[in-house]
Amino acid sequence: QTWCLVPIMIVDMMDEVSKPPSSQSPTPSVFSSDGNKKSEVGSAAAVKDNTPTRRAAVAQALESASFAAVVEAACSHRNLIPGLAESLETSSGVGVIASRGGNAKNSSSGIEGDNVEMDVGHPILPSINAVSNTALRLINDFNLPPFVTMSTKDSAPQLKLEDPPLMTTDNNEAGNTLNIRRRLVVKGAIRGYRMSRATHGVSNGCYYYEAIIGGGDNNNIYSGQKRPLHESSNQEEPSDLATKRQKTGHVRIGWSTRSGDIQAPVGYDASSYAIRDTGGSRIHKSRREDNWGGTEFGPGDVVGFAISLYSDNTAKSSTTVPSSLGLDSATIGGTNGVSNGMKADTPTGSHIRFFINGKQVGDKAFDNITLGTYYPAVSCYSDSTVKLNFGPHFVYPPNKEMQPVSDLCSVPPRPGDVLDTVLSTSNEGKKPFSSKKVDERVVTAFKDLVKKESAIRRDAYLRHAAMQKKEILKLRTDRGLSTHDLQDTVKAPIEQSVDECYASMHF
Repeated sequence: QTWCLVPIMIVDMMDEVSKPPSSQSPTPSVFSSDGNKKSEVGSAAAVKDNTPTRRAAVAQALESASFAAVVEAACSHRNLIPGLAESLETSSGVGVIASRGGNAKNSSSGIEGDNVEMDVGHPILPSINAVSNTALRLINDFNLPPFVTMSTKDSAPQLKLEDPPLMTTDNNEAGNTLNIRRRLVVKGAIRGYRMSRATHGVSNGCYYYEAIIGGGDNNNIYSGQKRPLHESSNQEEPSDLATKRQKTGHVRIGWSTRSGDIQAPVGYDASSYAIRDTGGSRIHKSRREDNWGGTEFGPGDVVGFAISLYSDNTAKSSTTVPSSLGLDSATIGGTNGVSNGMKADTPTGSHIRFFINGKQVGDKAFDNITLGTYYPAVSCYSDSTVKLNFGPHFVYPPNKEMQPVSDLCSVPPRPGDVLDTVLSTSNEGKKPFSSKKVDERVVTAFKDLVKKESAIRRDAYLRHAAMQKKEILKLRTDRGLSTHDLQDTVKAPIEQSVDECYASMHF
């Protein structure tokens, strides 16, 4: 008799399953009261005052097509927005909101917390503050600045890398309101030579940088000797230079590849070439040559370093003057009384040349050098100090054949241009947000984050450029050199662009 009831029970179960859910059903409907389908993230009411549900909703959103498209777009343009790319890669379903303190208010989703209101554009994306902090951290601590500086990761830990002193007592005018680390001063800390290399290197072409030797009061880079252009370094008594070096240590400066030993001086091995302060000797593979035509230098001198690398090992007649110099060819060539001591001829083959206070030392310090990527390199012994100047302006501007090392780092584009680039293509050559499944609120929030970081990076570059111009203006003025090319070439564009940058940083 029991088996006769089985068909009846199955029919009853099927009828029950086929019934539509009643209004008392605990299962939430996927449709709102007006018949429209709810968003993928879920309505704000569904997650309000329910932290586990909210976290689950964010975790689900992270797996959505919208988040995937955002990550692809950011990572495809990591060179422009490295902080945003890293923030998106390291975010997780729970971490995005939990790391902000749990409860938060989101203007896009309408999610309200109990106590805290955050600057969140969308719950599945990092906050504007989080991206800003990551962008600054990468600039200051991870050697991703928008300008050439000395590398913390490519320097011996015994050396000190410091920022140059500000050129004004007004921090806002000095342009370091974002606390950007410039790290252009290298100081020795203990006895024994150690090496520090720059963040950018030369693999082809002709490039130039300067090093100002520190000395005088507190080993300040802006004190010490200030020899005019016509005065030779060796006119000072050797005993006087020896006494100053005894107080301030020794330096060896030049070019090095990444394989050069940072626990040794520049010129120690086959990977680096150097000139040293004592006697102006040139050094390579630890072999010192004193009588090659070098000149001794000391505190207050400005030493120039030019490298020419050609893949076919043939000379190039000249290099186009980069627009970043802001000078015409006649000015750079030496008709303004600033650099008329430098030779205009170009030696044959890949080579290295040195200059002291605007005058070329000898002919070619090193000829037919091994090809590779060479970085500006400094070695300090004991209490020595060197301030690096990578351009675009120099105390003694070089000939037009030489580009400033600063040109190795391209100028960060304006925020609007960065946004256009990011939205135009992805790794696959398609527009990243062409799919209809992408949530427009996510895209809008992502655009704000892109503009934020690109504005920070451009602002850092512009403020560095403004401070660099002020430093060179002071150094030239102290030496009685011409400054006419520094008066208006940077000031107006820099100040206008900085104001434009800050306008785009407030959303």
